[in-house]
Formats: sequence, structure tokens, C-alpha cells
Amino acid sequence: MPKINSVQTHLLRVLSLIYRHERISRTKLAANTGYSSFLISKLTERLLKDDFIHEMGAGESSGGRPPTLLSINPGIGHLVGVHMGTINLRLAVTDMCGRVLAYKIEKSLVDKGPDDALNHLLEAIFDLLKEAKISRHKLSGVGMGISGLLDRARGITLSWPKVSSWANVPVRSFLEDNLGTFVEVDDTPRTMALAEKRYGTARNSEEFVYLTFGAGIGAALFLHGKLYAGQGGFAGEFGHTTIDEHGPLCSCGNRGCVEALVSASIIIRQAEEGLAMDLSPQLRLITQQNGGRVTLEGIARAAEANDRFCLGLLLETGVRVGIGIVSLVNLLNPELIVLGGGLPKAAGKWLLPSINRVVQERAMQGPASQVSIVLSDLTEVDWARGAALLASESALRRALVKAYGS
Repeated sequence: MPKINSVQTHLLRVLSLIYRHERISRTKLAANTGYSSFLISKLTERLLKDDFIHEMGAGESSGGRPPTLLSINPGIGHLVGVHMGTINLRLAVTDMCGRVLAYKIEKSLVDKGPDDALNHLLEAIFDLLKEAKISRHKLSGVGMGISGLLDRARGITLSWPKVSSWANVPVRSFLEDNLGTFVEVDDTPRTMALAEKRYGTARNSEEFVYLTFGAGIGAALFLHGKLYAGQGGFAGEFGHTTIDEHGPLCSCGNRGCVEALVSASIIIRQAEEGLAMDLSPQLRLITQQNGGRVTLEGIARAAEANDRFCLGLLLETGVRVGIGIVSLVNLLNPELIVLGGGLPKAAGKWLLPSINRVVQERAMQGPASQVSIVLSDLTEVDWARGAALLASESALRRALVKAYGS
């Protein structure tokens, strides 16, 4: 990270606040920084002159003249956001304000090993930059969310329980060497939570938990408005919380983990077992229409058609999720829990009632009465946008240093 001098420190602080608030007045900048109105005026004047920020019209008046709002100039940089899951790869090119310039989703190929998957990722990034008409040399940074267990400081996947070949893979250095820009890497629940905080239902929440349910299960914790990573960067392994000590073996080696009981693959396998026992006529019809493949969306469609087996399967899944969430509610007392990922996206309306019921019945009355549990309203492109957010403030810093010198 390039070093900055004292003037640049003040400029960067103001620029970062404008970025985080999206639109903010000079008066609120002064209140947030503790700087004098005179200093804020001088700093914003310089940022306006050098085209880092724009004036965006008037805000709400508190009795006097309406304040002029300031916003980041979206064209001062371009970012790539990567969401690499066990099955799918999602990529987006965005401007500095998060507007999507190009997006694609395809198979991640992680099951073929890191060499194939990372080279495939690199080609996908080049293709997307070409589609967005952004030169590789104009790229300001890359943010990447990846589903394996990470050494975040070094950008290395330590392991990936569902794909054993991903041990000690230097993801960040591979991308930096091939793209010639800086890269930030984190796990996918945290990058999805960043999207939720900036674009979703958690925009105004300071204490919230984001839970993602798909091929794997993870969590991200926002405490005091900041993403909490833990001492070694491993906070959020909600999927490996035990909810049934006599339950099935999990990929982590433990028994009865949330992930071993309610991940997408487990639910699909249970549905397939139900089909084999001829318990679900609606799902059989839907599966035949889908080329014989059982999907979460197909299970949800069968539930919508009042298929008793699928309704029961989703009810049981909701109960198990709720049991896991009880511990989070009691331990953290969050104001909001957001459920995202493929499972809630497909079947959240059948999961949520049983989740809420279990939490209200089993959690302590105080925290249970204070928490709201909701479904994410973000789309898959937002998961890639969230990854781009990882790199955004570092990109701002680098742009400022480049403009004003070190």
C-alpha cells in the first residue's frame, strides 16, 4: 500500500466518507471528521477541482438553505468483482460507484483443480473487461470472494473442504502477477455481506449477521458498523456449528454441523431419496420437465403446488436453520439477520416461518424480541458487486496518491 502524507490523509478521509455515504453534505462531513468548516471547504474544493468528486444537487433543508450534496466521481476508477463458489463463478466490472458495466455467470471449474480454475477465471476477466471496453491497464483493482478457508492476509486458500485439491493456493499473487493490479481476497460470505450493507436491506444496520446458504454455509458479522474477521480472520464459520451431536459426518470432520444438515446438496439428496420412494408426485413431474435433475427451484415449485413431501422437507430445513440461529441471537443480540444464497433465494418463503418460530420459542426473550430475520433482496450480480467493494477504498487511496504524488 503506498504511503501518504498528512494533507493526503485529510483528503483521503474526506474522500472515503463521501464514498461510504454515497451522497453527503459539507456540514455532515465536518460533523463526521471533526474538521472545521473552513478545512472541509478547502479539501472538497481541491477534490472537486481534480475531479475526484461531483456536486449532486441539494439535500434536505433543516430550516435554512438546502445543503449541496457531494458524491464520488464514478469514472475515477474501474473495479472487477469476483464471486467464486464451489459451482458457479460470477464476475462484474463496475465503476467506482458500483454501477455494473458488464456481468457474467458461468461454471467455476474449481472441481478441476486450481490451475484450470484460475486460468479459466483469468480468461473470464479479460473477456469481461473487453465487453466493458475497459483496458486492462485502466483497471483500478480486483476484489475476490472465494468459498475456501482463507489466509486473508496473504490471499491464500488454506483448504476447501468440498474440493481437496485447493490446499495452500496463492490466489491473490496469481491474479496480481497476471493482471498487473492489486487484488483483495476474502471469503464469499463477507463479500456478500458487503453488498448487503451497501446495496441491500442492511444499509441502515450497525449490528447485523449475514448468513449464506448454498453448496456451503457461512456467515459474516457486522459489529459497530464494521465487518468483524476475528483474531486470525476465520470468524463466521456458522456452517460448522453443531446442532445435532449425533448427526451426519461433516466435511470438517465433526458431526451434526449446520452444513451437514441443511446445505443445498443435502436437501437435494433428501429430495432424491424421496423421489426414489415415490413420496413426491409433484417433484417427480417437475424433475422430468427439468431433464431428470432435482434442483432447489424444483423443490420450491413442488412446495408451491402443495406437495406434502417437499413442504415437509423445507419445514424441517427451516427448523434446523432456526436452531443454529438461536445461538447467534443469544450470543450477539443482533438487530438484523439476513438470509442469502441459493437456498433462501429459491425457497426462503417456506423456510422463514419455521425459522422465526424456532427463534421465538428457543432464544432468550430479550434478544429474540429485538431481532428481525429477513430474506436478502439482492441478486447474483450483487454478489460480484460486493466483491468489488473489497478493493474500492484501496483503489481510492491509490488514485489519490497517483494524482498528488507520494
